[in-house]
Amino acid sequence: MSNLVSGLPTERTLRRLARFRAVRDGVLSLYLTFEPAGGERRNIRAAVDSALDRLKESHLSEQQRAALERERRSVHRFFRRKFTLSGRSLTLFACEPRGLWELYQLQVPSLSIARFADRPAVSQLAAILDEQERYGILIIDKHRARLLSVYLGEVEDDIEIKNRYPGRTAAGGWAQSRYQRHREAQLHTHVLTAIDVLAREQRRRGFDRILVGGPDEARAALLGALPRGLRSRVTGTFACELFASDRTVLKRAGSLMEAAERDAEETLVAHLVDAAKSRSLAVIGWEQTLPAVVEGRVHKLVLVDRLQKRGRSCSGGHMAVGRGPRVCSLCDEAVGRRHDLTEVAVGAALDTQAKIEMVRGSAAQQLRRAGGIGALLRY
Repeated sequence: MSNLVSGLPTERTLRRLARFRAVRDGVLSLYLTFEPAGGERRNIRAAVDSALDRLKESHLSEQQRAALERERRSVHRFFRRKFTLSGRSLTLFACEPRGLWELYQLQVPSLSIARFADRPAVSQLAAILDEQERYGILIIDKHRARLLSVYLGEVEDDIEIKNRYPGRTAAGGWAQSRYQRHREAQLHTHVLTAIDVLAREQRRRGFDRILVGGPDEARAALLGALPRGLRSRVTGTFACELFASDRTVLKRAGSLMEAAERDAEETLVAHLVDAAKSRSLAVIGWEQTLPAVVEGRVHKLVLVDRLQKRGRSCSGGHMAVGRGPRVCSLCDEAVGRRHDLTEVAVGAALDTQAKIEMVRGSAAQQLRRAGGIGALLRY
């Protein structure tokens, strides 16, 4: 077991965990959220114990209970050592016999759950990564600019961009019109420099969205000069002082990002429902979506966030809702009950390189009325 806290999870992390299997040994998946002023921040072990005690009350075999106790001891050994909680939530995946130990501290909340099964419970991590896209915030005034790269609720980089050609004042005896042209030229040069840095970081980091902040004149100049590729990623703009604190910037940007995400989800679900009705490479509902996921026909799996669905599946990942045979007709493996088919569906989607979208708000209400799950298909 590694004694180090892992870095920030990525899409690659998610897909790797989804492929992990430990049928005989079992995997502990733990998501915990800590309130900023909560007492559990001072006693993480007690919070972990409380979650694991609730897990022991679930339907586990004697072999699973013994394996769960093994993981509890590993967790206790870890938290007895020096550990500082620095995030709003903690996510842990552990399987001691198979050498799996991944602990993530995130600045975004999660739903506190504990699972013990033959694979990591990754659907909530998928929801977090879907909601918390990597985005860039470019704040610019007439002389300087800042580019913040934001991922999972934290600023991962803050690049300062200086105007290499400082302007002159009218005290130098310039005619007013010439001085005005000089100022406009300097602002244009500054804007182009900022755009060069933004384009470079876009290629390096792949921002899903871009926000632009700053005083009105500089902000307008930047937006007017952005090339089409970058302009298409701009989600919104906001007034902001250049050296506002990260907390202030994230608060202002957060509301814009959330509104943009909800709008995109509403558009996606409306398209999905219409396409499914017209039988145009889309399916809606569990009975139609599950086979498509397993067969690898899904381009994008769309689910209501935090949706749970009881059902059945075999070790080969073939899933079904309702009653059915005890042996899978596709792979002849035993079919067992599943507390949550969402986990199995998300895992199958990740295995087949499908994209995953967890929707919330009014989009979730619309999708729930249509069955709670659907997919856009490759073929």
